[in-house]
Amino acid sequence: MKPRASFIYALLASLLLLAGCATGPPTLKQIRMDVDWPMTRYRNAVTAGAVTLGEQQQVNEAYNNYQKAFDDAVQASHSDYEAAAPANVKALANQVIEALAAIPY
Repeated sequence: MKPRASFIYALLASLLLLAGCATGPPTLKQIRMDVDWPMTRYRNAVTAGAVTLGEQQQVNEAYNNYQKAFDDAVQASHSDYEAAAPANVKALANQVIEALAAIPY
């Protein structure tokens, strides 16, 4: 995917996270799916050597913050992934997506 297409994908994913779906707020499951796919792509790019150390540090910090908040939310929901995602989880997921979108791989 070209950098422009990557940016557009990340922007659309961010808008989906912010807006939620038409049937209600985004669930923990939806948030996880919105972050997991770009993270898989990112990890593949790291393995291929297409990501600088500085970019890796930014993404890793954003992802670790998101993952801790996500895990806390899952625990608070008693592992109900269909529960609405808390605002902090949505915000941190958006930070991960934005950090990934800034990488021109």
